[in-house]
Formats: sequence, C-alpha cells, structure tokens
Amino acid sequence: MNLRNRFGLYGSYFFGMAGIGFTLPYLPAYLKETKGYSDQDIALVFVLSAVAGLVQFPLGLWSDKLGRRKPFLVAALAVLAGATLVLPWAGGLLLGVAVVLFAENGACRATVESLAGAEAAHLAEPGQVGRAIGALRFWRPVSIVLTALLGGVLAKQFGVAWLLGPVAVLQGLAVVAALAITDDRGGKHPDPTPSADAEPADGPKSLGLKDAKLWVFIAAMVLFHVGNAPGGMYLGLYLQGDLAAPKDYMSFAFVVSMVAWMGAVRPAGRLADALGRKPVLIAAWTIMTVRLVLIAVAQAGWQILLIQPLDGLGQGLFAVTAAAWVTDRLADPKRVGEAQVLVGCALVGGSALGPALAGLVVGDLGYRGTFWVLAGVGAVATLIVTFLVPETKTADAPAVTAEEKV
Repeated sequence: MNLRNRFGLYGSYFFGMAGIGFTLPYLPAYLKETKGYSDQDIALVFVLSAVAGLVQFPLGLWSDKLGRRKPFLVAALAVLAGATLVLPWAGGLLLGVAVVLFAENGACRATVESLAGAEAAHLAEPGQVGRAIGALRFWRPVSIVLTALLGGVLAKQFGVAWLLGPVAVLQGLAVVAALAITDDRGGKHPDPTPSADAEPADGPKSLGLKDAKLWVFIAAMVLFHVGNAPGGMYLGLYLQGDLAAPKDYMSFAFVVSMVAWMGAVRPAGRLADALGRKPVLIAAWTIMTVRLVLIAVAQAGWQILLIQPLDGLGQGLFAVTAAAWVTDRLADPKRVGEAQVLVGCALVGGSALGPALAGLVVGDLGYRGTFWVLAGVGAVATLIVTFLVPETKTADAPAVTAEEKV
C-alpha cells in the first residue's frame, strides 16, 4: 500500500472512529440530560441503531459488484459528519435519525468499519491480509482513547454538548482523508492480484453463502458478541452496585481495554498470517469467555481493572482474525466487501441479541448471575470455533477448496 493510500485509508478510519470516544462515555448522558430522553428512549434508539447497521450488507455487496469502495466510504463518512452537525439542535424524529446515524454501531460507522476493512484487504500485499487488517484496526482504539481523554478534560470546562463541535470537525477530516485514496482498483486500474489467501482464478470456486462452514463461523461470531456486548451496559452498574467501586473506575476500565486492544491488533495480524487463522481465533474466543468468568467471580472493583485488558485483547484478536478468516473462505479478491460486511453484520446481530438476553435474566439473576450466563454463551461459542471451524490458511495449501467446504 503506497503512502497516499495509507494516509487516506488510515486517516479516514482514525477520524471516523474518533467520534466513538464521545458516544461511549457521553452520548447516553447527553441524550438524557440535554435532550430529555428517558432510559427506555435511549435503549430503543440504540437498538434501532444496531438494526440500521445492517445497511452495510447491501452496500458491501454493491461495492463488490462495482469494484469500488471509495465512493461508499466517502458517502458514509459525509453522512456521519452531517449527523454530528445536526445533533446539537435537532429534536423529535430528526434527533432520533441523527443518533441512529451517529451511534457506535449505527448505519454510518458500521458501514465505514466494513468498507475500510475491505479496502485494507484489497490493497494488502500477497499473503498479508491479516497484517493489513491489523494495521488498519490499530487506529480505532487510538482515536477512541484520545478523543475520550481529551473530551473528558474539555467537558469539565465547556460541558458535554460543546464537544459535538470538535467531534464534527474530526468527522469532516475523515471525509477529506478518504478522498485521498487513489488505488480503488476500478476503472482504469488493473484487476487485483489474488493474495496467497485466495484461490487462483482458474481453481475451484468458492461456495459463497452456500458454504455450511461459513455459516457455522457466522454463528460463532454472533455468539461472541452476544456474550461480550452486554458488558458495555452492565459493567459500570456492576462496579458501582455490587462492588461499590468509585464512579471513575468505569472510565479507567474503558481506557485499559482500549489500550490492550491497541497493543493486540498488529501482532494478531502477523500471527494470523504466520501461524494460521484458527489458533488466533481460538485464543480470541477463549479470552472473551475467561474474562466473563473472572468478572462473575470478582469481589472488588480493582480486580475488574486487572481483568479488563482481556476485553481489549480478545476483541483485538477477533477484529483482525475473523475478518481474515472470512476473506480467506470466500476466496475471491472481488468479494472482499462481502467478507467484511458478514463480520460486521455478525457484530450488529450479536450486539442486539446480547443485551436482549441479558435484559431477560438480569432482574432475576442480578449482574453477577448475568455475567455467568454470558460466560456460558462464550463457552459454547469457543467450542464451536475449536471443533467446527476449519483453518483457512496453511503453509502448503493457502487456498481452501470447494471440496473442503462440504
């Protein structure tokens, strides 16, 4: 990947994801205290945001069909910037639409997440899909942590609502950076060179969405997020309620997790390329499950802070290696968009189902019991990955054949 494309792709992703540093710590409180949303309103709009994130699937398929991701990436970032500008003065239905577009897993960021990953895989050097995705994903926690930390300082002086102005500027810079991407492999550009992870053009064809093993892995990805997603809703309440921890512990837990994610993604890509995808996948699912068990048995808030690096480590390994696995499995350089949106839709689905499941049991089991249930979900998902998900990259057989997918 040349220097201009690194700036365009990594820069647009960095600035585009920076807004999550506002949505995670501040958006619910902003909606409740400034916009008058009730707890039920906030829950509803976040569910709608997750559902809206499914728009990434048709957009990803369309981008593959046209052989161009840059126009979709620029458009998604432009809509995101517009939604950020609208948020401070919008009300009623317009406010709800703006939140759906602005939210972490909403329509815009879900699309950017998938299409940026697809572009990284597309521009990767032969045999280095994992490294390329890892290099991209590294910038997500960096931008989130920087925005959250700087936002915390500025919010004390100017208020939370004021932060939306600088965040809107960052979203605008994401659009500018995306416009710098030049090698989109369309029009006058030559056809992409298949990587070592893809089948030769004249070899066996991928089964695509008819591949049973692909659907097994999608189920495992959904279960990963079913287990992992409710932590964002209940970990803070668990810290303050059951463990009587100071309020700022949640902020510390968030930063610790992001720093661990930052440190994990680049090594994850290198390991997935060198050792194969499956060992790293098993590690990601196992770490996620162990973290939930440790949270369920924790007796003090400081123990949660020691446990939280596992959250970033597991999610960092997942973010890189799951995308590389699906890219391998589809085995077609012209379907990298489809590969990324399958991972993204699994995230959206699990992020909607997980809180729904947790909401059904938390009243009867409490927060500790709920984390035990989620750990059970994680254990099932880990068994699926260990025994039912095949390797897609080996030293002597880089391409998976259609016969192996039966």
